[in-house]
Amino acid sequence: MNRLAICLSIAGLALAACGSDPDPDTAGAATKTAKSAPADPLARMAQAVGNGKPGAAVLIRYDFSAKPAVGTPMELQLVFIPQAGVDSLDIMVSSMDGVTLSGPQTASFPDVVPSKQYTHKVSVLPDRAGVFYLSVVATTQIGNSNLSRTFAIPFSVGTVPAQQKAPPQTDAAGEAVQPAKAQETTKSG
Repeated sequence: MNRLAICLSIAGLALAACGSDPDPDTAGAATKTAKSAPADPLARMAQAVGNGKPGAAVLIRYDFSAKPAVGTPMELQLVFIPQAGVDSLDIMVSSMDGVTLSGPQTASFPDVVPSKQYTHKVSVLPDRAGVFYLSVVATTQIGNSNLSRTFAIPFSVGTVPAQQKAPPQTDAAGEAVQPAKAQETTKSG
């Protein structure tokens, strides 16, 4: 039997199964199995924001152990999921002013397996209220090439006031400055 005939046969069986009523005995078993299966731990985790440029072939998910609060350390769990072709993974976590990190801020994962989850934890201590982010630099080795990509993990601490509208800009004479619309020009040679 050729491949086309096999594919059509499988597709036909799948369509026939979709239109049939479920057997009451198997429907109950499927419901019990779905309820007893553990939930995907990544489902509750946020995804780190990449810099938009191609680079390290890795996805990063993260979760804080508690709501960020001033002066209270919390654990940040990072999950790295390398994509196909990645041989090894090195990571470095850094913070901005107002946030103190403790614990290992770097990690290496040699001989990674694509789609396998690799976990790293670091303690985060916000020093004041505000909007912050942590940077995670992931460097993957693919063959003989190293590719890096920076990811951001944003979070807010305490009550952050809404941005106020900036006062109107004025020139040296005190006149209001009106923004000009951009125009595209072409240069012919």
